[in-house]
Amino acid sequence: MAKGALPKGHVRPSDSGSQGGSSSSAPKKRGADKLGISIAIGITAAALIIGIGFAGVLPIGEELSSLMPPSTTTPVAQQAPSSYTPMQSSPSYGSYATSDRDLIDQLDWSISTGDVVAMYLDKGSSSLIIHTDTVDDGELFVGLNADYIGSDDGTFFIIVDNQEHEDYEQAGMDLYIDLPAGTETVEIIGSYVIL
Repeated sequence: MAKGALPKGHVRPSDSGSQGGSSSSAPKKRGADKLGISIAIGITAAALIIGIGFAGVLPIGEELSSLMPPSTTTPVAQQAPSSYTPMQSSPSYGSYATSDRDLIDQLDWSISTGDVVAMYLDKGSSSLIIHTDTVDDGELFVGLNADYIGSDDGTFFIIVDNQEHEDYEQAGMDLYIDLPAGTETVEIIGSYVIL
């Protein structure tokens, strides 16, 4: 490019006056180019957000499980196990063969410290599995319902964090279980469960 030459389409301000006040014939695309780039960036961002959501990367709350219709299977009664051997697996939530529905809204319960996270029936051991989140010692009350779990002789066997637990009281179908701090899983074993 020669010294003092301007790029194609540009005119020196002093030259524009010599053309009789008319503007140069070069198109002015600056505003349109910025608008196009902005639209392209916006569409790309929206596509990424939607794509990530459909791929399951974004967390989805547990409230969706309450929107699912309950299972329509026929209730099945189980026979009492001849002997019970506590599970030797770690107390992870996925280690139990649970029913499809959470009984947390179906049974009467209260806990003095902490929270009850979930309640499920375990068909394999004829028990009610209760997942808790406790920090201090406390008491868990559970009002059992014969429509879900029962015992032929009226007594229940209690396991707390995979250990036999005898620190509880029973009044009919109501259980008052003393929980040590940090309890994660309570298992109430009966003679049968109805799923």
